[in-house]
Amino acid sequence: MEYNSKDSKIIIKLGLIGIISVLITIISDFILIGKPSTAYDFLLSGTESMWDISTARITIGAFIGVVALPFQSLGLVPVYYALKSSGKVLPAIAVISYAHALLMGVAFHISYAFIGYGWKLNHRPDATQITTDLMQQYNIYWIILMVIMTVEILLCSVIYSVVVAKGKTSYPRWMAIFNPALVVAITLPLVFLIPYPIGGYIAPACLNISTILFFILTMVLKRKATIEA
Repeated sequence: MEYNSKDSKIIIKLGLIGIISVLITIISDFILIGKPSTAYDFLLSGTESMWDISTARITIGAFIGVVALPFQSLGLVPVYYALKSSGKVLPAIAVISYAHALLMGVAFHISYAFIGYGWKLNHRPDATQITTDLMQQYNIYWIILMVIMTVEILLCSVIYSVVVAKGKTSYPRWMAIFNPALVVAITLPLVFLIPYPIGGYIAPACLNISTILFFILTMVLKRKATIEA
């Protein structure tokens, strides 16, 4: 996207900060929950695979992600400026929805610290029904967070696709296909084909990988469109 305002450099820098923040979060995912396995095995075991990961790794991985995640929202600044020529309301709703999903990701990310330590307790020889019940309840909370984020990303994707398809944004019309939800839908099957031992490190970061791909695609197009400040 080729910016024609004096604020264009700031917009690009904010977008790059967003991309760097996602990259840091991906690294935190590797530390927090990554381990040698296939991506498919990770999918089957889910959070229970954390039971033998050290407490130090869980703590470091969780809090690096928590610090980095809020800055991911800055990656949406170029997206907003690319959309805003179509109006103010719909682009704002789309970007706020996605930004809120990213912020919900802070809660989602820190939940792994509690869940991970809970699984460690549940795998101890002296584990009781109480720890089993605790993990079931943790899983419910984890699913609720995921549902909220999914709904928000879907809302953003629908608005984004409709607005871009109308051809009144700084995106080419074909970018309507590459909405955030579809990028996730494309990325997930590919990620879960990654074999042992790399798959077990890449799979935990699949959602953040989808985010960084969408942000990078936006930045790559920066020379092919004009964003009005």
